[in-house]
Amino acid sequence: MITHQYEEYRPTAQVWIWLAIILLTVVTLGWAMVTHMAVPEAPRHWDFDTLPDTPALSPYSTVPPPQAKVAPPQIQLPPEYVKDVNVP
Repeated sequence: MITHQYEEYRPTAQVWIWLAIILLTVVTLGWAMVTHMAVPEAPRHWDFDTLPDTPALSPYSTVPPPQAKVAPPQIQLPPEYVKDVNVP
């Protein structure tokens, strides 16, 4: 069996693989710490007010809402149908 001609059969020292993983981890953590120390904390101003749930009242609205139209009946009711408010 040919074992050393293909790349997957070449022996690789596990020490180099672990060193690469540890180096990548140290570089990532170092970059995160430098970024955390370099970016200053900004004061936060929280606004917990509520806005009405109407698009036209939003301060970001630029177009007034369209006028509501009454929708036509979607189905034709049978002729024997009588709407009685007293019957549940």
